[in-house]
Amino acid sequence: MPRFSINVSMMLQEFSFLDRFQGAADLGFAGVDIQFPYAFPADAVARAARRAGVDIVLINVPSGDLSAGGDGLACVPGREAEFARAVEKAADYASALGVKRVNVLSGRVPEGAVREEAMSTLISNLQLAADRFALYGVTVMVEPCNGRDVPRYLIQRTGDAIDAIDKAGRNNLAVQFDLYHRQIMEGDLIEGFRAALPRIAHVQFADTPGRHEPGTGEINYRTIFAAIDASGYAGWVGAEYRPTATTAASLDWLLAPL
Repeated sequence: MPRFSINVSMMLQEFSFLDRFQGAADLGFAGVDIQFPYAFPADAVARAARRAGVDIVLINVPSGDLSAGGDGLACVPGREAEFARAVEKAADYASALGVKRVNVLSGRVPEGAVREEAMSTLISNLQLAADRFALYGVTVMVEPCNGRDVPRYLIQRTGDAIDAIDKAGRNNLAVQFDLYHRQIMEGDLIEGFRAALPRIAHVQFADTPGRHEPGTGEINYRTIFAAIDASGYAGWVGAEYRPTATTAASLDWLLAPL
């Protein structure tokens, strides 16, 4: 089986945030993903992870108003200074938490804006982020997100992400490959993963429809996980779904592989 991590932002909601690290360890996970840790002091998050004996695998760079339905930061012309401040905040947390992967959410193409201008803004911001995080030995990732859940999202397909990082031209840029988003936008999960593998620094998954645990939807995760194993990919594979009940009750895919 792949080396699984668990997202403590979407999952383990039955615990308070700082207790989710121990909750993850109790379920057998050695690594955790965090979307946005910034509501808690970095030292408190680091202590919780150390006590539980888990590694913090990745965090997202702050994305402004994206989660509230706004356009976000990274691809939005005129918000470059806000993005630079977000990178500084994420760099402080990455250093304190020992994180070696950070994810930049591109954001939405603003209404009435030209896509090419948004892409140019993203590329410049990726260069800034990559240069800043290179000082810590951190890889900066770009994640395609589906346009059904996030309308007008700039980076919706694997090829979009690869194009952006190629144009940014930094060695510490990579793709965060989310199987849930890929299934909605492109399908062809195994071949898509294999084709992008040299560029992938982290994998995440959920079933679709619903973004729940494997076994609740249309994706054959037994086959997917076997293909990841066979590929030689040695990175983390992050569970990032909404459990239909408690997190512990949603782990049949881990305890008794599908």
